[in-house]
Amino acid sequence: ASSFSKPKVLTAASTLKFIPEELAVFCRDFRLLHFSFPENGLAPQAFRVANAIAQAREAAAWLGDAADGWSCPGETPPEEEEEEDEEEGSSTTLLFESLRDWEKELQRLGAAGWRVSAVNERFDMAPSLPQYLWVPSGLLDHDLKRTFGHFQECRVPRLCWHHPGGGDLLRAASFHPASEPGSEDVRWVSGGARGGTEGDGGWKRMEGAGKGTPPHHLVPAEPSDRDLNCLLASLVQLLGDPHARSLPGFQSLVQREWVAAGHPFPRRLGLLCRDSPREEAPVFLLFLDCTWQLLGQFPADFGFTEAFLLALHDSSFSPYFSTFRFSCQRQRG
Repeated sequence: ASSFSKPKVLTAASTLKFIPEELAVFCRDFRLLHFSFPENGLAPQAFRVANAIAQAREAAAWLGDAADGWSCPGETPPEEEEEEDEEEGSSTTLLFESLRDWEKELQRLGAAGWRVSAVNERFDMAPSLPQYLWVPSGLLDHDLKRTFGHFQECRVPRLCWHHPGGGDLLRAASFHPASEPGSEDVRWVSGGARGGTEGDGGWKRMEGAGKGTPPHHLVPAEPSDRDLNCLLASLVQLLGDPHARSLPGFQSLVQREWVAAGHPFPRRLGLLCRDSPREEAPVFLLFLDCTWQLLGQFPADFGFTEAFLLALHDSSFSPYFSTFRFSCQRQRG
């Protein structure tokens, strides 16, 4: 705002002691908007408009885009937020960009026999996987490194979710064509994680999970592990874990099973224009639609409304959020 051509910066804590002649709004997309208030009886409105804009609150935290680093006037500093996280527990949205987030979620799941591995911390083992993985406690990182080359895009099996009844949900890419599934390097996959793939009766195992069978592991596998596995793993948790149906839990679910897991948002949403064949497939939008249908049937079981899903849908096409602009954590830097 300005008074007699002298600019003054307004914050949420500012108190206007004059009627502004012009209001300049610096937007986050680098636009600069000017609003002039001529002397034609609009002075009271100018005063109210300037105060309202200065005290406005962005909805970035509500949209779960805290990773972009945008803060609002009057928000708690990041240092204080980290201390509050200790007390908030499961009410905090985890971005899964740090070792602490992975350890906190593993502790919440109560998955005994699993640990957080930093074997991919530099993205040198699997560029499209996150830095940290949940792997069996008895599997050393030295042995784990030998298994990456046996899977498509080096996407090894790792834990997604632990059911309180004892079953584990894992996800992985298909075996590499040149690999030997019976090799000693990957024997823990078939022995320790007794699951299946799309082509060898894995779906039948899943059907039997609710018929009194003892707890077991399920390892859904698709060639890339970056599309349908994201959808399947998310829906299983949405149906089986009440925490995933809360607002922070749902945000954390999207961060872990889609963003950190390396879903190629730009290609699937058609955000890239290339000469190569288009690879559009609304997999993430299908997940939002499935969630919306469940929300319509069981609204009391969810901690958010369809308005949040609509905002998430719009955000996936918005250029203002880095969450959906890249295909993996490595690209996000």
